[in-house]
Amino acid sequence: MTDAARHSIVFGGEEFAFLIERTTRRKTVAISVGFDGVRVLAPSDLDDDSVLGIVRRKGPWLLRKQAMYRELGGQPIAKEFVSGETFHYLGCQYRLKLIPDETAVMTRIIAKGSNLVAPVLPNTHKSIQRAAVRSGLKQWYRTHAAQHFPARARMIANTLGIPTPTLKVVDQSKRWGSCDARGCIRLNWRLVMAPMPLIDYVVAHEACHILEHNHSRRFWRSLETIMPDFEDRLRRLDRMGHHFTW
Repeated sequence: MTDAARHSIVFGGEEFAFLIERTTRRKTVAISVGFDGVRVLAPSDLDDDSVLGIVRRKGPWLLRKQAMYRELGGQPIAKEFVSGETFHYLGCQYRLKLIPDETAVMTRIIAKGSNLVAPVLPNTHKSIQRAAVRSGLKQWYRTHAAQHFPARARMIANTLGIPTPTLKVVDQSKRWGSCDARGCIRLNWRLVMAPMPLIDYVVAHEACHILEHNHSRRFWRSLETIMPDFEDRLRRLDRMGHHFTW
């Protein structure tokens, strides 16, 4: 049995509204954050004050998670992976075109003009076909991301006057890029769908973290020095990002 009551807290100047959903099946409190907000699952015998205290203690974590989802620009676009759907690559629109092919053991995407052609086995169940096309598109994008991203990293590293960083193309659904303490930059393969100026913004942002491992004034000055319009690029990425996060 599950019941729910609406609550909210303010932490770090931001308000988090959520439902406390109670169930007899839980022994501890579980908190999740997604594009649709914060969800709190609690044992049915735990009082509101105790649950709210746990949520408040998770305030810094909630802020970080919410920032990650905000970075991606909103709810992902639902895709059916059928002929006629629009997909983006380097800011340009392409139409998906499924082609029946008896020899298509795997769906390997081919770009032809303004189309992304997906050979698929005929007479297969729609759910299996969709999964095959999605997998093929993901591999196609990852391959092209690995072709484009290193050159952008070299260019921006030269501008900053630092060695070219190690770069990895990764599958991270909640952020566009990251930079670890060793200076390794990880970029979300989905970023290759964006126009090149927006790709350069993310690369520059992460490259500047090699110099400054925080968001201090020195960090923002470094970014502004090599990319005076970075704020405009960030706003554009915020507006467009949800188109790239299927």
